[in-house]
Amino acid sequence: MTIVQSLVNSLPTKLGLASSPPHPLDPLSPNEIAAAVEAIKAHIAKERTGEYRVWYKSIAMLEAPKAVLAPYLDQWHEAKLKGSSIEPLERRAEAIIGVKANGQCVWSEVVVAFGSDSATIVSFTPVDDAHNVSPDMEEMIAAEKALLSHPEFIAAVAKLDLPPNAKVVADGWIYGSDTFTKGSRKIPFMCYLAFSDNPDECHYAAPLPIVPVVSADDFSLIAMDYCPIYGTGDKTLLDFEGRFPWEAYTANEYDAGIRAAAGLTFRQDLKPYRVVQPEGASFTLEGREIKWQKWSLHIGFNYREGLVLNDVRYDGRKTFYRLSISDMTVPYGDPRAPFHRKQAFDLGDVGAGLVANELQLGCDCLGEILYLDFDHWDTKGEPVRLKGVVCIHEQDDGVGWKHTNFRTNRPSVTRSRVLIIQTIITVANYEYIFAWKLDQAAGIHLETRATGILSTAAILPGETSPYGNVVSPGVLATNHQHLFSLRIDPSVDGHQNTVVQEDSVAMPFDKSNPPQDNRWGVGYTVEKTPITRSGWADAAPEKNRVFKITNPNVINPVSGKPVAYKLIPTPSQLLLAHPDSVAHARAEFGDHHIYVTKHKDQELFSGGKYTNQSYGQAQGIRSWIARDDNVENEDVVVWHTFGLTHNPRVEDFPVMPCETHMVSLKPNDFFTVNPAIDVPASTQAFNQSSLFAPKKQTPQGVLQGNAQVEAEAKANGLGASCCSTQG
Repeated sequence: MTIVQSLVNSLPTKLGLASSPPHPLDPLSPNEIAAAVEAIKAHIAKERTGEYRVWYKSIAMLEAPKAVLAPYLDQWHEAKLKGSSIEPLERRAEAIIGVKANGQCVWSEVVVAFGSDSATIVSFTPVDDAHNVSPDMEEMIAAEKALLSHPEFIAAVAKLDLPPNAKVVADGWIYGSDTFTKGSRKIPFMCYLAFSDNPDECHYAAPLPIVPVVSADDFSLIAMDYCPIYGTGDKTLLDFEGRFPWEAYTANEYDAGIRAAAGLTFRQDLKPYRVVQPEGASFTLEGREIKWQKWSLHIGFNYREGLVLNDVRYDGRKTFYRLSISDMTVPYGDPRAPFHRKQAFDLGDVGAGLVANELQLGCDCLGEILYLDFDHWDTKGEPVRLKGVVCIHEQDDGVGWKHTNFRTNRPSVTRSRVLIIQTIITVANYEYIFAWKLDQAAGIHLETRATGILSTAAILPGETSPYGNVVSPGVLATNHQHLFSLRIDPSVDGHQNTVVQEDSVAMPFDKSNPPQDNRWGVGYTVEKTPITRSGWADAAPEKNRVFKITNPNVINPVSGKPVAYKLIPTPSQLLLAHPDSVAHARAEFGDHHIYVTKHKDQELFSGGKYTNQSYGQAQGIRSWIARDDNVENEDVVVWHTFGLTHNPRVEDFPVMPCETHMVSLKPNDFFTVNPAIDVPASTQAFNQSSLFAPKKQTPQGVLQGNAQVEAEAKANGLGASCCSTQG
């Protein structure tokens, strides 16, 4: 029996683990997590004797096969329109757990199925020997505690001749890899001198030139790496004659409380900016299914990808089956050991959902805000609720469309409003903001922002480096890249789609007769190249290159062309690591801007399922491309690699302003008219803006404000409706 048949034949009549039948894509509930733990404990107890500890690493809802889930979602929508319901799909979860005993740990992937009142084990499979599972916060903390008390580390710190009772901060980092063979699970530590006992100070302004490496399994000290402290070459503290000049470091703080205590002032001319929606928000939420304007979609969340958008429809029409950030890598460009290993996979190595911020009113989002929580477990299997990891709100986005009839001077204008679904993650020193933006013209945009604090290293005063920039006295910020991999699972009016590359190219200069008549040299055409086999392509801004996800089976009655959504790629620099390097082998999605593969269940992570200390055997997107599948008029997946090459500047420290990128998916011949044509015209009666009022002195010596200026404007006929068709 196939897994599809199993799911169809074993649908439960009720789901007693939840108060009501959940949507098949809802994240796991605390009850489901608790049931999974009990099933795992019972299974292990039958197999093990003696003392052992079960280490619960991750758990996530396991999506049903697309062959089952896609038609089920259609039935779900049909039933809701009729006011009825359908039997729920069986829900499953996949967990990664370890059994630690006698200083060793055996990791396994566990699939659990939830019945009406319990959970059962479907499979219990050892993790492939080629892979290392990710670290977690408890491991990091335990490793840090062991490090700080280790005699060899204490002796290494003593060589720095730091001030008496100086506090050293050790930040656990990602080990990376510098070999094409598997190694043991390791945690390196970036070490810093603390200026005070305040835990919120910016210790990144005082890096120490040592990187100890600790075992992630038994927390023993494996190595003590000494870092280069000269601008070039590999000279370390061991080669340095004299004492380490830690006195050169100066506090460089970002925390408002610390800055205020130090007497640093803030801008005094910033007035409050308050977003008020007196009648509330325009969206509705039922469970995790949100409806806004003509959009409907399901909001998923998991430990690995964080935010996931599913079953995205506009005015009832299918557009996208699943949208998510699949992976990302941050390779650093300093070739000197131990910095040559610095390459993080922030989602695969850590988990975007596990490090998601608890978002705050008035800070991360403005306006009428809806927050969603996420349930996970800790390493002991206890349910943990991460609160407010997703914020949802509306935002004014400027003019949506406008035209003024120059003959009558009569304007027609609408303001664009977008729905924002946002999450923010903190991965050690860096923050990443992911905001999905849905607009009224059926466009979907992913905005990514990188902020936080640079990863810093020590450099001797007066030295400079070709591998980075000095951003504070004695502080080198290394050049690096941030490469994101966006996974787009389309369903453009159905699941049979073809990706077409389109280039705008100039016609040859030709004074001959038609059909190649370009005697004036102004002609250009659009070259269309269907991608028919799984493969890759690159952005080409000089050709205005776009990629249309078409449905060749549905023709637009106006244009006569297949309906489509257009991906406008971000033409950012790709991976700089050499093709023969381990770093290149690990970053499977770093070669090209666009990949197209045939859909296959559970192929979600372009860098491979296990990226921690991966070395070229992660079985990610390169292996999927190698299948050479037919992707013409098929169920396809599109992957887009984009990001930034970050060569730090002084202005990026002590905390960097956001670096922002946008990727857009826009309808292309999907409709027969501008889909935002029915957005109400913008009026002053609706928006209630006010005129700017510079304060001025009246004859009576009283300051006039907005009210007086608005009264004068009204008397003079100003501030009326900006569209005379609607008052």
